Amino acid sequence: MRVISVDPITRLEGHGKFDIFLNDAGEVENVYFQIPELRGIEKFCEGRPVEELPRITQRACGVCPGPHHMASAKACDGVYGVEPPPAGKLLRELFLAAHFVHSHIAHFYALAAPDFIMGPQADPATRHILGVVGKVGLEIGGAVIKARAQGQRIQAILGGKATHAVCGIPGGMS
Repeated sequence: MRVISVDPITRLEGHGKFDIFLNDAGEVENVYFQIPELRGIEKFCEGRPVEELPRITQRACGVCPGPHHMASAKACDGVYGVEPPPAGKLLRELFLAAHFVHSHIAHFYALAAPDFIMGPQADPATRHILGVVGKVGLEIGGAVIKARAQGQRIQAILGGKATHAVCGIPGGMS
């Protein structure tokens, strides 16, 4: 059996690696994806009041704090045995939708587009977001930045601020 390892995986929000296991015919038999880093956010949560956790857990990731915040708020719902009212559920969904807009734009244009638009063979010194803007033009680059800013603005309005929101509480939104 042959193993192909890719470590580190680039264009990823965090650290990662994967091992591809090939059988004797050269076909993929298995793939293992690993996140080798330990953030240890759980240790910060131990002994804290459960209602503080939505504000703490979102700090596990600088790129996607919104989903961590909402997931923790939903976990708090379960701890307290409460169900958000319909308006609270809709506000949570809108908050996440706004996050998805700006996060997906950031992921595609900052992390993936350099390889897709510039090509993996492009010089690494120019294979970055500024190289992408240079290739697609300032009009498209500006539209991308504006769309991302709009998603962040919606998240800031609903969450109290665009990053590290304070809106998710047990039983709904504040």
